[in-house]
This record gives sequence, structure tokens and C-alpha cells, in this order.
Amino acid sequence: LDSHGAVDQYAEGVRSGRPNRIVRVAGMMSALPEEFAAEARDIGMSVVTTSLHDDYFMFIKLNYKMPESPTNRDQVALAELELRKRQHRAIGLFRALVPGCEHAFIARSSPSLCIRRGRVIACDYDITREDVLEGRHFRDDIFTYGFHDNAPRLQIRDGGTYGIPYRALCPLGIENLLVAGMLITSNHDAHMSTRNTVACMGQGQAAGHAAALCADRRTTIRGLDSTVLREELIAAGVFLEPRIG
Repeated sequence: LDSHGAVDQYAEGVRSGRPNRIVRVAGMMSALPEEFAAEARDIGMSVVTTSLHDDYFMFIKLNYKMPESPTNRDQVALAELELRKRQHRAIGLFRALVPGCEHAFIARSSPSLCIRRGRVIACDYDITREDVLEGRHFRDDIFTYGFHDNAPRLQIRDGGTYGIPYRALCPLGIENLLVAGMLITSNHDAHMSTRNTVACMGQGQAAGHAAALCADRRTTIRGLDSTVLREELIAAGVFLEPRIG
């Protein structure tokens, strides 16, 4: 990537027990040789990988846009087959055109495809693009987060954080259900932050604590005082910015 001036992301950390090693790198497709870029685009391959071990790529992302809703099980099955075919094309591309990868092979793959975005759940509060990029916090924050998948194009102001409010976990019109995960935000730019693993983990932890508190106090999700929930989360080691307002 460096030889083509195509480095887009670069991070160092501990790899195979040694510090100051490359652990994440991403490239700009437009700067790569067309022979590689054309095939990569055709199979939806992102030029990004993470590695915590020598001679091992933790993942190679292959993206596929389904022609119909992922709620259609037949379409999901067809997408699964297509992505498996693309895996073999991707490894062939590495063997043919990436120096050092002549004998690359697939060590493992996920048991099923991951749906990045599908139907969105409408909640009492819909986290907006501006909430994320402006680094906004709320009185009922249940999690503090500071990563955006589209950085450096989109970044949180001043390298700060934003809050995910408890209201964003409460689905509209349903009283005793909490939701968490990739599909709580309708705006795509906001979704590209809230969908990430750590954000989903934080939402899930908050939802679990909230459910336990509701059961213990015999109240509904909207009857639960968010201050009590925040105190429980802080006691469990969750970091929250100072209360707003």
C-alpha cells in the first residue's frame, strides 16, 4: 500500500506479544493498480484488515448488497452462497497479486453472513448524525462512545465522545421490551458509529441492567428512573461523561 501511496488507515499495537507492530491497515482503492482494484470492487472487498498475530489477517471484508429485504430467508440463503464464492475469489486475488501472499489460505470464516444494515427499529429517541459528530450527551446517557467507522471523513468533534441515551433503547409503542444493537439508528452516518461491536456491547449491557432493575422494582421500562440505571452502570464499571443538564 505504501509503495502506491494508498495507505488510508494505519495503527500500531501489540502483535504476537511484541509492541509497536502494525495491527491495522487500510488502503485507498483508487490508488491501487487497476488489475487488483477492479476485481476487489467486483467482489465487494474492502482493503482493510486487522491482525494481532504474525502472518495472519484477522478478517478480509466482503460486502454484498442484497436485492431484497434480509427478512426474506431465501434471499439470505442466496446471499450466503454468493459470499462464499467471493471468499474464494478474494483469496485467489491475494495469491496472484499481493507479494508474500502466494500461499495464502482461508483459516476460518464466520458460520453465517453478517447483516450490516436492514430494517431499523423506531425508538423513543433516534440518534442523529449531528448527535454523533457534535459529541452530544444526554441526561439519560447509558454509554459513552468515541469511534466512527468513516473516520477521517467523519469524526467526532475535537476527538471527543457522544452519549447513547436510554430512550434510544425503548421501542416506540411497546412497553416491556428493550432493544440494542446495529439497527437502533435510522441515519446511515450515525449508524456507522453506533453499529460497531463495542457500541453494541454497551447498549446490551445497559439493556440487561435495565431489565433486571425493572423486574426487581416491578416497573416498566419507561417507569424506570434513568438516574438509578446510570448509578448501577457506573457501579459495574461503565464510564459515563458527567451528567448533562
